[in-house]
Amino acid sequence: MPDRDLLISVSSFGDDSVPVLATAIHNGHFMPAELLANCGVSEADRLREEDPHTGEMAALFPNHIILKTSRFAIDLNRPLEKAVYLEPADCWGLPVRSRPLADDLLASLREDYASWYKLLRYHVERLLARHPFLVVLDLHSYNHRRGGPLAEPDPQDANPDIIIGRSNLRQHHYPAAQALRELLDGQSYLGKALDCRLDVKFTGGHLSRWLNLNYPDSLICLAVEFKKTFMDEWSGRVDRDAFAQLKGIFCEATRNWLTEFYNIII
Repeated sequence: MPDRDLLISVSSFGDDSVPVLATAIHNGHFMPAELLANCGVSEADRLREEDPHTGEMAALFPNHIILKTSRFAIDLNRPLEKAVYLEPADCWGLPVRSRPLADDLLASLREDYASWYKLLRYHVERLLARHPFLVVLDLHSYNHRRGGPLAEPDPQDANPDIIIGRSNLRQHHYPAAQALRELLDGQSYLGKALDCRLDVKFTGGHLSRWLNLNYPDSLICLAVEFKKTFMDEWSGRVDRDAFAQLKGIFCEATRNWLTEFYNIII
């Protein structure tokens, strides 16, 4: 990674013998000083649109990459030309810039984006050198109270508790996505049956598309979105009991899925 440290991530490969990698590329909140100087979005608004605590989800798996830098610096789940937010249309109508971004800083950010994907390629190919097939879990979270902190939650019919995105998969991988959905759906969570569905609202972004396109016969990358039922998305406060329950459900179901579907034991 470049010495500028505009992009900061934590890579942990605790067990290369396990062909599973979890990523949390929207987990981060850090903003480099160069970008804060012309950022028009408040810290609270940035936090609300980030995916805090998905790094804790990724860390449930021995091999993981967790980004510490905010998506408001560089969004690694978008293609290069859209990865740096330049105008409100790029990020939910928020006033992303108080003044235009300097050309040299934009170029540096895009260089860091390319360097990060080189780092991802290195880690993926290092694991593939040991294993014929790799499972990648691209973990995210999403808001469901966009009407305000006191508003009713968005309707459940379009906002499941967990969404598995499979739009970037080849169709022969669809049974795998369905198998994980079935293991999660209906689990007891917060006093009700957990609602897990495929391709509702979010179907997978650039990272899963890039991996599935570049390694079509060597890996499957599933995008997984957790509704922020485990936290107050407006204040950022986490309900630790709810989060522990959700982590336990996801970890157990995913481990069972890996064992039953891929004969991978964690």
